[in-house]
Amino acid sequence: MRPIRAFIRIVLFLLLSLVTIARLLLAFSVMRLVGTEIETKRACIHRRFVAFVRQVQGIMGVRIQWDGQFPQEPAVLMGNHRSYVDAILFPVGFPVVYVGRVESKSWPVIGWGASLLGTIWVDRKSKDSRRATRAAVKNRLQQGMGIVIFPEGTTFKGPELLEYRPGMFYTCAEEGFPIVPVALEYRDPNIAWVDTAWFIPHAFHHFGAKHIDVAVRIGEAVKMTDAEALRAHVRKWTETQVLELRAQFDA
Repeated sequence: MRPIRAFIRIVLFLLLSLVTIARLLLAFSVMRLVGTEIETKRACIHRRFVAFVRQVQGIMGVRIQWDGQFPQEPAVLMGNHRSYVDAILFPVGFPVVYVGRVESKSWPVIGWGASLLGTIWVDRKSKDSRRATRAAVKNRLQQGMGIVIFPEGTTFKGPELLEYRPGMFYTCAEEGFPIVPVALEYRDPNIAWVDTAWFIPHAFHHFGAKHIDVAVRIGEAVKMTDAEALRAHVRKWTETQVLELRAQFDA
């Protein structure tokens, strides 16, 4: 039953993704023809994205234990990174842009859709790319959009966290942008896609489970003018919450 369930879910996910991409392309064409204002365009795209996220959660059997609430106003949403599932755990009420690794941009379907949504792709090996990413993030925030970023830079099984990369903290400290820390933890820690595991076999195995249980704990927005103090605070809060969530799952 597990392999059959995984196959059906992956097929449904791919079909839903292709339909959503087609609808986005059609919406872009119509809005371009009628000269839709940028704010209206972003709101439309965001509604479609949130609908897609909730449908994927249902298809994949994702059950979420929520603790806290996402902010009502745009902010930098900063979560620890466990799995590719993390990306569908941010159904917030305002338009957001994700920051992702450039390696994911070429992924069939997933990369295409992410690019359509305006994902900011960063090559972490390139200083110029990291600088351009900071400028792009600053621009989006000034335009009233939110940002979703995983500052560890890669997935990690944990239960502790990797060091958080500093760039975004300097941008937020200098510009006064609020950071909302988000702690993510899964009942099955092996859902973390790490080491040399191949993506398709890994996803096929975990999407065959009846449910994917995940706890999402949302912290309070924080602002600081000291970037390193901000980084330490956000990481410490997140790691403390993740370890607590892990303990609850293991109890």
